[in-house]
Amino acid sequence: MDGSGVSLMLTIPRPLYDAMIQHLQDEYPLEACGLLAGQDGVVSRQYPIENILRSPVAYEMEPTQQIQAIIELEEAGLELSAIYHSHPQGPPAPSETDVALAYWPDAAYIIVSLQDRAAPQTRAFAILEGRVTEIPLALL
Repeated sequence: MDGSGVSLMLTIPRPLYDAMIQHLQDEYPLEACGLLAGQDGVVSRQYPIENILRSPVAYEMEPTQQIQAIIELEEAGLELSAIYHSHPQGPPAPSETDVALAYWPDAAYIIVSLQDRAAPQTRAFAILEGRVTEIPLALL
């Protein structure tokens, strides 16, 4: 942990990473979003969530799906490891809106740029009280 409650490193098994990327690609050119759950910085579940804004530049998770995912991961004894979303035409870095709406200090924020759809760029961040810190992202 780095003081924000976020693990110093986030590890995602390749099949879950590939499923996340596929979800984001499937929704292109719109932003897509979801949750990753696990323990001690190691992801073990992915929860794709509908973006109710249906926008290429913003996302808002469908509330019922988001709540159901949180209930499921808590019942499984897991933690909310990360909140992910795509930037279809932007860099893999938090926008001002992303920082302002980062309400989960114990979760990492993963942003995937799809500017080059053949080679998505993925980065992870801890965001706490407006401060953004990149954290390492490893694939298993």
